[in-house]
Amino acid sequence: MVEMTMSSTPPGPEIWANIDRRLRTGDEDRWLSSRYAPLPARHHLVAFYGFCWELARVRLIVTEPALGAIRFQWWRDALDELAAGQPPRAHDVVAAVAELLEKTDVTAEKLQSVVDAYENAFEDGDRSLEPEAQIASLAVQIVHPETSANEVIATLAPVFAARRRGEAVTESPAPHRVEPTIRPALAHFRLRKLYRRAVPPGPLAKRLCVLRAVMSGRI
Repeated sequence: MVEMTMSSTPPGPEIWANIDRRLRTGDEDRWLSSRYAPLPARHHLVAFYGFCWELARVRLIVTEPALGAIRFQWWRDALDELAAGQPPRAHDVVAAVAELLEKTDVTAEKLQSVVDAYENAFEDGDRSLEPEAQIASLAVQIVHPETSANEVIATLAPVFAARRRGEAVTESPAPHRVEPTIRPALAHFRLRKLYRRAVPPGPLAKRLCVLRAVMSGRI
């Protein structure tokens, strides 16, 4: 576990680079889409996705329910402190999330619901309960608060997530065209086309796929 200290120091370039690097390693798909967001929206996406990755990787770090509960509660407490106006804990992602909450319409309550969903998935051992659609909806809100893509997300998020997990999915929804402003939040959904193949996609194929989604708007 990380040390539960407090820090009022805002994240600097090195902190952002560290979070960005970990996100690229842990969740390359969302990282690829975020590259096409303009600053500062890209920073906000990285903060949010970094937060989600910290929750997602609990299942990779611990197997005992009690240890998982401790980690999820740590994040709940960190969010409660931010909502109460307290300085962020001395954890780079918490510092980034503090900036996310300050500069966007994302609220601590919405992030708490993401924690709840990941904990439910962990406790049940069912990754289909992970909040893929919720994450996409919040990402859209981050890059362009005035736009909603709930119907597209509801259709594509479950298929993308299942195929990325290597599960057999018979459903093949047609491509959806989305507005340029929200493509950096959703372009990675197009990768579902690559994940249905027998051979895992390579780095170049994934980058070209996301680029096509951003350029054409067809995800």
